[in-house]
Amino acid sequence: MSPERVAPAGPAAGGGGAARPSAHPRGGALQGGLWGLWLGCGPLILFLGAPARIPIYLYGQVDTRLETPQAKALTILVILLGLVPALATLIGSRIRPAQALPFLAIATMILFAITLSLVGTHERADIVKPLLGLYVFGLVVLLASAETRDEAFLHNLLVGYAAMHALAAIVALIDGNFLYGRFMGRLGPNYWGSVCAYGLLAATAARHRWVFLLLAAIDMVTLLASQNRTAMLALIVGGTLLMILAYIRSGIAGRLWMWLAAMAGSVALLFAMPTLLSKVFMVDDPRRGLDSGGTGRAEAWKEAWALVEQHPLLGVGYRHHEQYITAASSAHQAYLATTADMGVLGLLVFLLFLFAGLGTAIYKAVVHRSKAYAALAALLLGYAVQGLAEQRAINFANSISLMMIIAVALATRLTLPASPPRFRMPVHA
Repeated sequence: MSPERVAPAGPAAGGGGAARPSAHPRGGALQGGLWGLWLGCGPLILFLGAPARIPIYLYGQVDTRLETPQAKALTILVILLGLVPALATLIGSRIRPAQALPFLAIATMILFAITLSLVGTHERADIVKPLLGLYVFGLVVLLASAETRDEAFLHNLLVGYAAMHALAAIVALIDGNFLYGRFMGRLGPNYWGSVCAYGLLAATAARHRWVFLLLAAIDMVTLLASQNRTAMLALIVGGTLLMILAYIRSGIAGRLWMWLAAMAGSVALLFAMPTLLSKVFMVDDPRRGLDSGGTGRAEAWKEAWALVEQHPLLGVGYRHHEQYITAASSAHQAYLATTADMGVLGLLVFLLFLFAGLGTAIYKAVVHRSKAYAALAALLLGYAVQGLAEQRAINFANSISLMMIIAVALATRLTLPASPPRFRMPVHA
């Protein structure tokens, strides 16, 4: 008699040490949706717990409401909710840790750089930072270890993330917290601009055009209302990469239409450029234009660079440079902030993290002709560019930074041969 295919035995039957069979493709896709919903729920939860923004005048008191005990408690809640998709993945998928080895190596280097930078500090809260990183990286390594169908899993993760960000934006717009005509949304314009820019880039993985157009419309309205120019730049750069990747995977007819669209768009952009520069990017605005020193960032950059010169190797400690900046709330520059916090060692590790993920995401987008990997690449490139003027680096308590950590993990995970099903000869009495 030919062998009979059976499910692996459970612990009671003496098969507890055997690997589980691969999850049903639909189950893996649903797990991707759970991860996306978790990643995207942060803005909504934090918004619901934050008071409305009030005017903070120049040279006045610093607005620190995001550091209140209530905000910290909500942030911890959001991070702990990551256990839900992690548990679903652990139960529903075959776990193959070898897939996550490249990301595990990068994560280990990041934790080492963070811990080394904090040696000698006397703040008890510093003990929590590496532990928080260890927890987040543990969740992400589990995610990258799951045996799933990449495209379906990534599609649901990205669309779930984008949908939650769009929902949060709608709720915030209805709340109507504006100051001097600029959308504040209780959490600040730069926060919402970034949320919607990356939500829009993630939405490009959607299979249905109406889903993408709906999410894109919500995100664009919120982004323009927030007047966050660095997020707009991230969107433009990420969108340009998406178009290049779409051109590569298109046929001759598709490429012809893209050339025609590009030429028409270039003509329209040429006529619209004066309005865009003045009204959208505000380059001639006396407070926010080209002569404003990056709206005060230039002085913060000088102070951050002075810290780098004083502590070049290991920095002043992870997330400590803010204590030395007087011109702004932080360095407002990811690469300077990382170097000031963790020294040249930390900067090199951050660059490895960012560009290893970006390079592998682009490679897989081209080789697999994948919209989902193209979206991951666009997210990472936008993040890298926005970091030139915003503090977008390694952060374990921010939905955007968490998305980038997961993007790097999914982009760099190894593709292993499919696990063979287990067979067992039937036992006859």
